[in-house]
Amino acid sequence: MNDKSLFECGICYFQAMASEFTPITVSANFAALECPKCLNNDAESFEEVPREDKKAA
Repeated sequence: MNDKSLFECGICYFQAMASEFTPITVSANFAALECPKCLNNDAESFEEVPREDKKAA
């Protein structure tokens, strides 16, 4: 998983970089992302948000 990717929680729609979705609860699956807002840890509910590349003028 790319740490610079933008992900969205499928439950509360919180968007952040992958590094912000680090599991914090003891029962979390550490192979999956965990939403810091709603503690969703269902790997299938997260989607990577496409980002536009900004080009220099």
